[in-house]
Amino acid sequence: MSLLSTDAIILNSIDFSESDQIVCALTREKGIVNAIAKGAKRSRIRFPGTLEPFCEVVMDVFLKKEGELHRLESAKLSNAHLPIREDLELLAHSTILLELIKEHLGQLDPSPATFEYLQRALHAMEPDKQWFSVWCVALMNILSSIGYGIDLKSTGRPDSRRTHSLSMLSREAAMFLLKSSQLETDVLQRLSINISLKREITSFFLAMCNHVTDKKLKSTSFLAKLLDFGMNQ
Repeated sequence: MSLLSTDAIILNSIDFSESDQIVCALTREKGIVNAIAKGAKRSRIRFPGTLEPFCEVVMDVFLKKEGELHRLESAKLSNAHLPIREDLELLAHSTILLELIKEHLGQLDPSPATFEYLQRALHAMEPDKQWFSVWCVALMNILSSIGYGIDLKSTGRPDSRRTHSLSMLSREAAMFLLKSSQLETDVLQRLSINISLKREITSFFLAMCNHVTDKKLKSTSFLAKLLDFGMNQ
């Protein structure tokens, strides 16, 4: 058993027994780590409100043998990303990023790029900012990092389940995604988009996320209902 101290982002946590929690975290060095936090619901010293989704932490975790549940020793909060929780639509969009990573990235499979994409997105997504472009680029980058790319140069039919084109989008929507993918985050935060175009792009991404996962993600279903999309999303 070895001790790992690492930056991490909490993807999910569930109660386990009266005082424990099982945590799924994306770490910078080791990818996905699932660990049990003993006494998490009672300890305000080792886990001071740090095990909620979106929390960015520095965690100490004892890594056990393959197949065993690791043990989370402590988690120090770096950023709770509270603004994400203040807007239901923003929360729903952000949750899709977490759920995609949780579903597709293997345990102890390092993916520093995925960590960076998610961290950068969470820092930029706030209700009073133009966050939609940031979300689009983060989603495209995360999909690519877990093996599902989008061919931004072609609008033809993709030749692989793992490569998707923009053929189902209008020219305006496709050009928006192409240009956004080439911009830095600070520039993306100044881009505005009209409602109809936003809905078209969101619908495209919801369908894509469900397709690559072979099932409807809870987060995509929730966002589809929130935005009053058809139930086929």
